[in-house]
Amino acid sequence: MKNRKTTFILLCCQLLLFLFCFNITKVESSDILIEKPKKPVESSIFRTIENAKRYIVKHQNGDGGWPLIPGGKSDTEVTALAIWALTDAGWGTGSRVIRGGVRYLKNEQRDDGSWNNNTAHTAFALIALSNAKADADTQFNGLQWLKNAQNPIGSWGRKSKGPGHVLYTSATLVGFKKLGFTERHFKPILPSLEWLAEQNNFENVWNLPGGTQSDIYVTSWVLQGMSPDRKYDKNIYDLDEQVVWMKQFQNRDGGFPRFKGRSSDPEVTANAIMAFAAYNDPLNTRRVAISYLTKAQETDGSYISSIPIELKSPAANLQTTCFVLIAIYSKTDG
Repeated sequence: MKNRKTTFILLCCQLLLFLFCFNITKVESSDILIEKPKKPVESSIFRTIENAKRYIVKHQNGDGGWPLIPGGKSDTEVTALAIWALTDAGWGTGSRVIRGGVRYLKNEQRDDGSWNNNTAHTAFALIALSNAKADADTQFNGLQWLKNAQNPIGSWGRKSKGPGHVLYTSATLVGFKKLGFTERHFKPILPSLEWLAEQNNFENVWNLPGGTQSDIYVTSWVLQGMSPDRKYDKNIYDLDEQVVWMKQFQNRDGGFPRFKGRSSDPEVTANAIMAFAAYNDPLNTRRVAISYLTKAQETDGSYISSIPIELKSPAANLQTTCFVLIAIYSKTDG
């Protein structure tokens, strides 16, 4: 009798254990059945890039160039920036879009080798043609003009031998560096670096000639122009202080304003990102700034800015949109 009771208790325990395990299995199976597989989510940065590229390509004019404002006349500077931006983003150099842009630039080059007798336009055109792997003669003539356009003190102005200007000197240096020239092997660079270093203001940063307020946009360009020669681990000027100065003005939305206390501007932010990349700055500041750019983009893929000097008021334009794409793809040497 005692053995039967013990056997009965054991059977009951086994039955309860079986039911308990079955219940767990049932719940877990139920969870698996209820949970649906997640669809891959298109990243915001991918959408930003694709929308910007579509906007740029859509507004190419029939002559191969690009205008500042959609529907406008083709512009040398904007065309150069469009080729620069698209090729950085992986657009094929043999495509109809790029070849059309190259053809426009070649047609617009002056007999003296320049574009518009403008140092920044010429520097940007050379970057574009280099990226597009265009013929060497066009690039060589433009490079020779830039060398000859330099002032004896090392600066560049808007025009050949024009009064030294921090933006045009910086843009020209950016062009040389994008083409692979360094102060180690290219004589015009060193005196221009020395000239730029002497143009800083009371805050040890930069502003436009005649201006008094420290300018984040101008400082971004100077930092790009004066960026160290990473290839040879050569850093003539220690500009960490200026990089830190810029960072303190990053707004809560992640963007950068042109002046302290102002609203963020996409083109200023793009150039700040390019400056940070030139100094191998840790990615986090740039990541936050790029996040701002993904939110600031218009539905058609464009960006609104007040930076282009031709604009009387902030407007969606191709110059700013191109700089945003260039900034997103800007790389560090690290």
